[in-house]
Amino acid sequence: MAINWPGSTKADFGKTLVEASHTLHQSPLFCDASLAALLDAYPRDKLGIWTFANHGEGEEAPVRGTAGDMSGTDLLEAVKRGRIWLNLRATNLHVADYASVGDDIFDSITSATGQRTLKRDMGVLISSPNVHVHYHLDIPLVALLQVRGEKKVWFYPPRNEYAPDERLEAIALLEQEEGLAFQSTFDREAVCIDLKPGMAVTWPQTAPHRIQNADMMNVSLSCEFMTLPALVRANAIYANGRLRRDFGLKPRRPQTLSAATIGKAALARLLKTTGRSQPRRAPTQPTFTIDLSTANCTRPIG
Repeated sequence: MAINWPGSTKADFGKTLVEASHTLHQSPLFCDASLAALLDAYPRDKLGIWTFANHGEGEEAPVRGTAGDMSGTDLLEAVKRGRIWLNLRATNLHVADYASVGDDIFDSITSATGQRTLKRDMGVLISSPNVHVHYHLDIPLVALLQVRGEKKVWFYPPRNEYAPDERLEAIALLEQEEGLAFQSTFDREAVCIDLKPGMAVTWPQTAPHRIQNADMMNVSLSCEFMTLPALVRANAIYANGRLRRDFGLKPRRPQTLSAATIGKAALARLLKTTGRSQPRRAPTQPTFTIDLSTANCTRPIG
């Protein structure tokens, strides 16, 4: 497998979008038979099963589902026929055949950026035709590699008007999921990329984005990771959330690896060891089950 990052990656990484190419779309690990075997091998209790409403303004959370002991072959068929988004987080850690794929991807990022990659999580995304993943952000850094199918990805500036500081902090504190409220005017500053097999992209930390599949099943690798600067910044965001909630302060969003950002990261480490209980979002309960006998391959629970 080859992953080719541009020569400008070291200078651009973390500041702007960086596009790359790869050969994973040629790997037999992502044919239908291999994906069905992967779905059988992956721990079923860790499988993320979701569906999304149509794209629109405002905020609408994805809906969680379950698949019971459905076979990998049937799960894949449901994805092709329905409106389903499967997230196999940390596939590199749970299924041995995919460990080396994750190693190759993260090692290539380390080589291209000159920064060590930490907390390596290579998730396999298998999603239905035309699914729209709502406007959201991620606290870790992400590299998205397209393996099968095509999709559009819109990226937005990581600024307060696109993701309010309070919401960013709530995500870092695990008080809420990664979703955000969308406004159509946001598209004025969006950068839209058409991702096709063999393409990859990474973007600045906490930059909001949304995704629209084309009319075909999609397979992508969502590779979440941290570098030391990204980890410092994530901890600084956490500290900001605690300072706002516990002390009524209005801290600034960390932009650079400044002394203030490093100090807040150190504070976060201290706060995390105090043992003080913090609010946590309640687990999302499944409200549908995958059912091949229905028109959209889903059936409400209850």
